[in-house]
Amino acid sequence: MSTRALLLLLLLCSVSSLHALPRQGCVCFRLRSSPIPRALIREVTLIPTSGLCRRTQVIVNRTNGFKVCVDPKEKWVKALLSNLDK
Repeated sequence: MSTRALLLLLLLCSVSSLHALPRQGCVCFRLRSSPIPRALIREVTLIPTSGLCRRTQVIVNRTNGFKVCVDPKEKWVKALLSNLDK
């Protein structure tokens, strides 16, 4: 096998293996800043900063099944998280 063919084969194998790896990173790209009424919130998920995402992420699962990323710097989100700790 020629050197070119071998290099091409190695390149194709490495590219295909990259696609097989799960891509992890930030889940939230758009943040909602307006408050969500407490009665519409089913669950709150807090994802701390990590090597994969440098932001703290807060995901609100609403009673209608929609998941919304909210801004953890907002006062109402901080109050929501502190009430969940109690």
